[in-house]
Amino acid sequence: MGLLAWLGLKQGGSFPNLDALLKELRTALPDDEAVVLRYIATVIVLLGKVACVDGRFSDKEDELLRELLTHVDGLAPSGVDAVFNALQGKLPALQEGEVDRCYRELKALCNASERVEVVRLLIRLAAADGAPTPAERAEIESIAEELGVSLADIEPDLSVQAGPPAPPDDRGEPGGGIPA
Repeated sequence: MGLLAWLGLKQGGSFPNLDALLKELRTALPDDEAVVLRYIATVIVLLGKVACVDGRFSDKEDELLRELLTHVDGLAPSGVDAVFNALQGKLPALQEGEVDRCYRELKALCNASERVEVVRLLIRLAAADGAPTPAERAEIESIAEELGVSLADIEPDLSVQAGPPAPPDDRGEPGGGIPA
């Protein structure tokens, strides 16, 4: 057993669905560092969980998720399709340990304010097809709790009905894309 495996950082094959998503990301973004790919995969998984929790992946959620993926630097349209298809195929099969891994990764990679922005992105996706459903609200609240994000920080966003897209960020991207 190697040191990384002993530390729980490399568990070869114990996360088959996350590994498949990371493989698609590595193919689509071959020049990006592993930490960037893990961050993108983690945010994509959480977005997918919120989109599917109410039993449907609406066209508007699909459209917004694809739009968000286009904001990932270097991800070509074919890469967006490959990542989206990998997500669609693997999300229902995600094991509890894989989701827990996503929470640990995000807590390790992001500070508190960045985690709040990720949760706000989840809220934006839930509101893409109207006000978040009770199931979407519950999922977002659960994710926020797992990430150590105070509900007080996100409640104003979670209570707002779907509206116009978020204003451009300081780079001029609408709604900011996947938070960096």
